[in-house]
Amino acid sequence: MALKTDYKDYIPPSGGRKYKITANSDGSSSVEDITQYQQVGDTWGAEDINQVNKLVNGAVYPNLGTNTNFPNPVNQRGKTTYTGDNTSPCCIDRWRISNGTTYTVNTHTLTATSYAARACGMWQSNEMGAHQLSIGDDITVSIYANGKLHTPTMKVIDRDLYDAFANVPASYDCDDFEIVLCTYAGDNTMYNLGIYPKKPLTVNYIKWEKGSVATPYVPKGYGAELTECMRYYQSISIDLSIHGTAVDASYPDRLPFTYLQKMRIVPTATLQKSWDSNVKSINCGYVSETQLAIEIVQTAAGYAEYHGKVVLAADL
Repeated sequence: MALKTDYKDYIPPSGGRKYKITANSDGSSSVEDITQYQQVGDTWGAEDINQVNKLVNGAVYPNLGTNTNFPNPVNQRGKTTYTGDNTSPCCIDRWRISNGTTYTVNTHTLTATSYAARACGMWQSNEMGAHQLSIGDDITVSIYANGKLHTPTMKVIDRDLYDAFANVPASYDCDDFEIVLCTYAGDNTMYNLGIYPKKPLTVNYIKWEKGSVATPYVPKGYGAELTECMRYYQSISIDLSIHGTAVDASYPDRLPFTYLQKMRIVPTATLQKSWDSNVKSINCGYVSETQLAIEIVQTAAGYAEYHGKVVLAADL
């Protein structure tokens, strides 16, 4: 909500104010101001008072979204473009894209061959409880897209009231895109906020906050965003050089690793090899939210090397 700036004292005519009294069916009376004022300004109400008080207090409500400064994104997967498909909907950190949607990182633009029926989309999933949200709560979104700022207020929709996602009403609709804010199907402990373009859409930033007032968008520092994103995803380079004797899978060499950031839950751990020598097998043994153990079995006792990455995923 933008603060109004056309407040004026009402000026009645020289004859004073005029009121019309109407008798109601229940015996009460209604009073209507029918004065033809010489000067009229913006009305002043609770929403204006809330906005002014928050600005005076220096309030900037926290952004419930993560990695929302698209010109400076956290992009641990390292791609320059992402195209969604059935096996890989992942995009820049914490964001996913629909099948057939392409997201170009340096221009922060969403495109697709079709924009009909929400075929092009980008969304982020979060836990309702973590954001202290319930179905029906007000959320205000500030999104700067295609050179224009939009600040709609919407409610969290119960997805299970609708038989298909296509029938969930848009929480906000304009010429360029829709926003849909709803819980998961069959799981109202989770919610998605999705942007569904109707044409190529360049998004500079997005913020969503609880309540009906839009407070300023203030980008988080890159380090703070990276720390939060790493609770959900990490890609760690590993370079192992060992002199071991493990040639039996029952007794592998085990090397402990500590994560750069504690993860949201116990992640899945996947090894991606780039090169190895004298390595018969390698896998992630013990895995927790903070550390794992990599187990190596050699083809022969002696010197062994392994170079690659371990990908840790705990996304929603």
